[in-house]
Amino acid sequence: MALKASKNLGSTSVNAPRNFRSMRFNLFYPMVLLLGLSLVFLFRPPADEDLNFFGFAESNETTINYNYPVVIDELLVRPGQMVKEGETLLKVSRRKAKETLTDQTFRIAELRAEESLWRQRKQGEMRETDWKSTDDLARIEEDISSLRKELTYKKSLAAGLESISATGADYQPIEDKIAVLEAEKARKQEANASRKENLRQEMNLGKNPYAEQIRRLEAEMEFEEGQKVQLFVVKAPTDGIVGNIDVREEEHVQSYATLLSFYEPHSSIVRGYVHEDLTAKVALADELIVYSLKTEGQTYTGNVVGLGSRIVEIPTRLRKLPDFKTYGREVIVEISPENLFLQKEKVGIRREPIDE
Repeated sequence: MALKASKNLGSTSVNAPRNFRSMRFNLFYPMVLLLGLSLVFLFRPPADEDLNFFGFAESNETTINYNYPVVIDELLVRPGQMVKEGETLLKVSRRKAKETLTDQTFRIAELRAEESLWRQRKQGEMRETDWKSTDDLARIEEDISSLRKELTYKKSLAAGLESISATGADYQPIEDKIAVLEAEKARKQEANASRKENLRQEMNLGKNPYAEQIRRLEAEMEFEEGQKVQLFVVKAPTDGIVGNIDVREEEHVQSYATLLSFYEPHSSIVRGYVHEDLTAKVALADELIVYSLKTEGQTYTGNVVGLGSRIVEIPTRLRKLPDFKTYGREVIVEISPENLFLQKEKVGIRREPIDE
């Protein structure tokens, strides 16, 4: 009897694990089926009257910067602070770099040196004109003197010969040559005087190519000397909220760098993402309801003013299941700025059911 009892106990110990595995195997399939049905239900596109998706409220953002370097003298606000239109946000100054003034001084000195060389060249041209004119006049005078001697000699020969009667026509060719040379001499003298006068005027009457550049640079230096430090006060363009402040006091900020961002006090735009299977269900000018996810009864009516041009991944924050990637189309809904949504607050967007 003791032996039989032992065998029965052994049989029970062998069959127990086998039954447990069978029970686990039987529960596995119902659980998989249940999970599959849940996923199908969650990702099933809702009917038209149940159109519902998520978005976030956002305001128009204004960034403040300058198109030249500035120094931050004083910050008068902090991020997130509510300000009124015209309220001072920060004070900055524009300081002219010493290198700029030094460069202008060097350039003026360089131009003055070039101007001096230019004057020397012009004076050399005047001397050269005088020398050339003197040579030409001396040559003409020598030719005239030679012709006059020839004329005097011929007249003296005719006076000693009683058998030959000389007339004025006999001496006319020589006298004509002398007249031509005298006229040429007069033209040379006049041209020389005119050339010298032109050079004199070019140097003294504003035709100097360097004088205007020097005057302009001197005027700029005088202006910039008085503009070494220019103070500016940055004021709020409208009532709103200070966003990010990207600078600190006494910081030197480069051109076009953002000093701070500024938001309107209330969001007038809601940016949402509708599931890709429902993109055909939303059109421009459609009327949708935007509602708060944390305050019951806080709803606003808006109209679709923009639709994305492509399918994109829906941001994690706006997915029904954050761990599962889903895709959709961006939808921009405009609502009244008189709302209580916070900047970047997550909201719901739906279409009112159609009454049958």
